[in-house]
Amino acid sequence: MGLRTQLLLVSLTILLLPWAGCHYVQEMEGALRENQSQALLQQSAILGRLAQTAELPWDLPEALFYTPRRYQPVQVDGYGDDWQNHVTETLSASPSVTLQKALYQDRLYLFLQVKRSNIHYHNPGLPFSHSDHVRLTTHDGRVRRQWVLFTSAPGQLQAYQWLRQQQQLQPLQDMEAWWQETRDGFNLEISVAQQDLLPNIVLQLYQVAAQPEAQLAATSLRVEQSRGEHWLRPLPALASLLQAQRTDQLDAVLVDPQGWPLSPQKDWINQPPAIEPPTDPESLLNQGMSRFYRLLIDLLTPSDSQTPWPLQAEELSAKQDRFDLARLKLQHAPQAGWYQLQDQQRSALLVSQPLYAEGKLQGYLLLSQTGDALISLTNQALRRVTHLTLGVLILVIVALVAFASSLSWRIRSLKQSAEQAISSDGKVNRFKASKRPDEIGDLSRSYQNLLQRVQGYTEYLETLNGKLAHELRTPLAIVKSSLELARSQTDTDNTHPQPLSDYLQRAEEGSERLRQILSAMSEASRVEQTIQQSEIRQFDLVPLLTGLTQAYADTYPNHHYQMRLDVTTAPLQGSPELMAQLLDKLVDNARSFAPTGTPITLGLQREQDHRERAQLRLWVRNEGSTLPDQLQHQLFDSLVSMRDQQHRDGSPHLGLGLYIVRLIAAAHQGQVHARNLPQNNGVEFSITLTENAAAT
Repeated sequence: MGLRTQLLLVSLTILLLPWAGCHYVQEMEGALRENQSQALLQQSAILGRLAQTAELPWDLPEALFYTPRRYQPVQVDGYGDDWQNHVTETLSASPSVTLQKALYQDRLYLFLQVKRSNIHYHNPGLPFSHSDHVRLTTHDGRVRRQWVLFTSAPGQLQAYQWLRQQQQLQPLQDMEAWWQETRDGFNLEISVAQQDLLPNIVLQLYQVAAQPEAQLAATSLRVEQSRGEHWLRPLPALASLLQAQRTDQLDAVLVDPQGWPLSPQKDWINQPPAIEPPTDPESLLNQGMSRFYRLLIDLLTPSDSQTPWPLQAEELSAKQDRFDLARLKLQHAPQAGWYQLQDQQRSALLVSQPLYAEGKLQGYLLLSQTGDALISLTNQALRRVTHLTLGVLILVIVALVAFASSLSWRIRSLKQSAEQAISSDGKVNRFKASKRPDEIGDLSRSYQNLLQRVQGYTEYLETLNGKLAHELRTPLAIVKSSLELARSQTDTDNTHPQPLSDYLQRAEEGSERLRQILSAMSEASRVEQTIQQSEIRQFDLVPLLTGLTQAYADTYPNHHYQMRLDVTTAPLQGSPELMAQLLDKLVDNARSFAPTGTPITLGLQREQDHRERAQLRLWVRNEGSTLPDQLQHQLFDSLVSMRDQQHRDGSPHLGLGLYIVRLIAAAHQGQVHARNLPQNNGVEFSITLTENAAAT
């Protein structure tokens, strides 16, 4: 399988992003719901404190003449066109008589529907009590007012105030009424000013049956109360407070402890009409994508089942009658819960805030907010995740294919360059390394360094024959010439003969030089065997260096030996004998080039490499001639030397000392270096031991 195919398969793992995105969006939706619940609870607490400034009524009786408010006028004409959205209640549990109530501005509107086949209209010659009529009574405990409505024919009628003590009817001009016949009875529509009404109200229907006088047929009283039902209506002071909070997604209502709404209903008339978005292909596509993303969220991360919405209507402010507080399961502390709307794949948040005054419950502030914004937000988030995933997938595939192509091309180029670097006859050709600062560039430069070392070693092997021949030619020539002269001396008669012992001594010196050369050549092999057989133990390099420096000063008085230590202890794992031999070679090399009387300095310090690892650096410095640039990297090879063929003490020198230094340093996991001093007045040879080699 090729590199491009492997990277292409790896790039397909990005397809996990949509799955992870769905889980993320679902968790985000849960977090947003929790944040929305907390925000709505805080908002309800603030609104509750503001609502309590409106002096909410409390300790209300069970029987209430509750009247909702409306935001459009009512035309008093006896028809029910204006009452289609109002709650209908039956009087005295009789389905034949229904009543609808409403408040608009400063007037109370009543719409009474009576199903009766036989209607007894008023006879002007008889008292009104001998006809079907309606009595509207209002009471405050001291004052009692009663109005009577009857008519002789359908149409607009005159309302009268009934003065019971005087037994008189007084026309009332501030009340409008209309009597309208229907197929199965009649409708009575009434409009009266609120200023004429007292706190308690009762509406009664009297109808003529067998007796001449009309009898009570229906009443608005649900329990027997002499003063009538307490008239409860939404407080106008709460309209401006809660109306500003009501939007398409947020709704608010304030109810008394029994569940009756105290805040006016939402002004549906003055709301701006909802403008349906155009059904263009783009909007249809967005709707389809939103449904698909919602289905994807529900399938991949199914949410927990929610409680159904506890109310019949979704809008709290649309309710015109009593709330079932037992069904809402309201508590004495603020609470919030998410509910599933009926017949809809939507959720709504319901918050209840109890209101207390002097330790007594005044009512509940209910706020609801739909989750349309959350669904839209999560759909948009999932849409962005999906689109981003597809875009990133395409971009990653293109980038990976391009990168894999570039990578494979570079690897093939490196392979071809490596194959062409060494010819069939073993010659090392020129290798051009990459300059890019990456792993392949590092590998290319490593190849270049390796080939350079191979080339240097190959050149060393090629010149080894010449070096050995050069080293052996002179002593062999001396031995051969001495033996030939000695033989000719014995065969011929010479008038001035040279003593034979001189020729023999010269031949012995040549053979000794041959022995020393062979011994020096085999020394490296003996060092390798010694390294393999030496005992590895832990020792401290500081006392070893101190003792050797003093020994050098005593043995070689022609130079001044100095020591510089930046550490007090330097534990090392290895062989102290080999380290002493290493220092002997370095000091011997320094003595060979340092002028008489100049100092030779030995030092030990701790450094850090580029990986922040501790290292021990051992060095020897001497004054004298500097190193040529072309030999600084070859000094530690065998048979490489800058000294004359004849050593100062007359012994031959083959350049094996620094080579032995490199072998011992490598055995201690160290590296050797040679450089000229900054003042170009001498050289420094150093050995760097890594942290592993210096570990205890």
